[in-house]
Amino acid sequence: MNTITASNLAEMTISMLERTAMVLAEPVTEELDRTEPMRSARIRYRGPSEGVLFLSATDQFLRELAASLLGVETADVNVDTQGSDALREMANIVGGSVILAMSGDVCEYSLGLPELVAADQVPASAAAECTVAADGGVLRALWVQSSAAQAA
Repeated sequence: MNTITASNLAEMTISMLERTAMVLAEPVTEELDRTEPMRSARIRYRGPSEGVLFLSATDQFLRELAASLLGVETADVNVDTQGSDALREMANIVGGSVILAMSGDVCEYSLGLPELVAADQVPASAAAECTVAADGGVLRALWVQSSAAQAA
């Protein structure tokens, strides 16, 4: 089993954004103001180990992501519905990338369904975490493994 690092979590997240949504993003290295409202989703996995991937994004980021996925203008995106759907879909895709990266040659993991979660359900830190920025805002990804994942 391979371990997920902040660096490869950022690479998977950016790759998904570029490949699937054509959203250009880059890793953020400085500490961000965490008082900005974020919407969050999580997806659980099971197999040789268990864990959870959390994604939290600003409304601006979700507007840009959903607009790109739907082929509409950002002003036409309803963040409550379309932004939330885009965040769940992103959790599904990045979650799949995480279990493939951990698996190596044979994938023995199963991925659950993505779900929206309240901000207080997102851990403050994780085994691997990264923040990426696009023109439209920021997205934070956290990977939590094993016993810590079960408590989340």
